[in-house]
Amino acid sequence: MIFVLLFITTNHLISLMSLKNLPFLLVLAVGQLLMAQKNKNNGTVPIKNGISKPSILSTNPFGIFISRLNHNFKQRASSSYELSFSLESGNIWGPNTKTYIPKDESIKSRLRGTPWFSRQFYYDEEELDAHSYEIETDGVIKGLRGEFSLPLNEKQELVFGFRTFVLTKGRFPIAAVTNDNFIEFFHDNIAGGKDPFDRSIFDYDKARIKYEDRNGNLLDMNGGDIAFGGVETHYYYYPEFLNNKKIYLNFGAHLGTNLSKYNSSLDLGLSFAAIKKMDFNTRNFAFLGFGINGFRKRILNLKSTIIDFGTNDFIGSLETNMEYNLISEGFTMHSFSLSFYMQTSLNKKEEGAYAIHVRNEDAYNSWQHGSRHLYKNNNYWTLTYTFTRKIQTSFYLQQDFTVNNNPDLQTGVGIKFNI
Repeated sequence: MIFVLLFITTNHLISLMSLKNLPFLLVLAVGQLLMAQKNKNNGTVPIKNGISKPSILSTNPFGIFISRLNHNFKQRASSSYELSFSLESGNIWGPNTKTYIPKDESIKSRLRGTPWFSRQFYYDEEELDAHSYEIETDGVIKGLRGEFSLPLNEKQELVFGFRTFVLTKGRFPIAAVTNDNFIEFFHDNIAGGKDPFDRSIFDYDKARIKYEDRNGNLLDMNGGDIAFGGVETHYYYYPEFLNNKKIYLNFGAHLGTNLSKYNSSLDLGLSFAAIKKMDFNTRNFAFLGFGINGFRKRILNLKSTIIDFGTNDFIGSLETNMEYNLISEGFTMHSFSLSFYMQTSLNKKEEGAYAIHVRNEDAYNSWQHGSRHLYKNNNYWTLTYTFTRKIQTSFYLQQDFTVNNNPDLQTGVGIKFNI
């Protein structure tokens, strides 16, 4: 397992250096310097503040442009200023798919009773009075996220964050386990079968995100393009009335400011989380966490042209997280967690009942996922390992088992430290 973690870490560091982007390198340098100065074992048990986890939000090709909330499973407000950074790498391949949304109510009614794979044969899309959108994704998104926690008092804190992303071809060794070739090798030789998603028909191992929304607005990204997603402000309140039962709660209010050229707008959200601690002995304990949140997209547009990243204005998510903790003889804390994350659909499900998805004549397997799964709930599992002394260092592996527009495979590395 140690070799796997070292491999993932090296993979992220190589990809970071390949960006040739000074802010990324400065963040890494500062983090490494602080780790060298502060991560020395002094024979004391490290302080634990709830479930240890970096941001595990997926590099969803729509999600990176809107505010999404990483669930907060801390027991209490930070006791001092705190910095955290995370690097992520996710494969976002999806075939070129065009979807038509009829305007005529009578046509919508007829299509509601028609299986989705047969709808395109009932009408000539080119002559149909309809809205349409088209999406194609390929490559590996590399993301950098950072947060600064500012304690206000024992029960309250503010957290300020940012997110930025770069689209890469994801070839070895920059994306050793998230590149297309590795994933297809896994499918061919271990699980999934030969070309289960029609990758060979649509081509892969490129770097392209192309999306034309129903209003004719175009998103067009190629390899090396950087998208600064935006900045975030979070307020958390930690009541203490259940702490004597080892149950810890927090409530949050969130403001997301999207600053990419494709989406300049404000999002507003609320959150709640509960954590239960279970002590086994002085060196072994566990946490069980549950969180729920929701936000309203685009409460205010900052420019006139905004790309439509989904017809659902309200997005909600929930997460359950189980973490086991072991304090070693060397006073290092080892944490192992498994979480399940679910988010509501980006497009309204009702529209999916009459949407017409146009099939490529040579594709038969999973060509429709690029658009059809915009109408389905979004979910994935994440396995995280964290070791903590004075510095908290995390590694995670994420899998989307239902292939619902999240990366087929995503890895991540995170650090957190006091300043």
